[in-house]
Amino acid sequence: NDILDMSKIEAGRLMLEVSTVALRPVVDEVARIVADRALQSGVTLSHSVPQGFSLHADKRALKQILINIVANGVKFTPEGGRVTVDVTARPEGAVIAIRDTGIGIPASELPKLGRPFEQVENQFTKTRSGSGLGLAISRSLAELHGGTLTIESEPGRGTTVTITLPNRASGAGEA
Repeated sequence: NDILDMSKIEAGRLMLEVSTVALRPVVDEVARIVADRALQSGVTLSHSVPQGFSLHADKRALKQILINIVANGVKFTPEGGRVTVDVTARPEGAVIAIRDTGIGIPASELPKLGRPFEQVENQFTKTRSGSGLGLAISRSLAELHGGTLTIESEPGRGTTVTITLPNRASGAGEA
């Protein structure tokens, strides 16, 4: 599915289905989807979303972005760690910060993240499988909305992925 999604995005054939999306239920659902994986890994998962906050966005794409990033946070956070999702409402849109206390990423590796099939490899990551497309798809979907996805990280201290989304997605018509 990741390869098909990336192909559609790169070919310019993925159209967003924009509607009014309440963020709290979307983040709640993402937390439920990733909760078992977090529990099995011994990682605490928490989230904070302003009550009643909505965006004009593609709900499926937004959920895909969040699942990819939150699941990565859980995957690369050792037992006893924490992953948090904090949504901040701004007049121009939303800022979604996904923070983990995971293994972190060296600064030299950050530029290649978010490109298709690129992965950072070390002793810890060799035991975790993946397509290398999750971040690339998430970044592309955020950009289709007219937003951004940025990554800050420090080895041994964790990673913060920040997604900014405008109130009204720029990449499609209303659903």
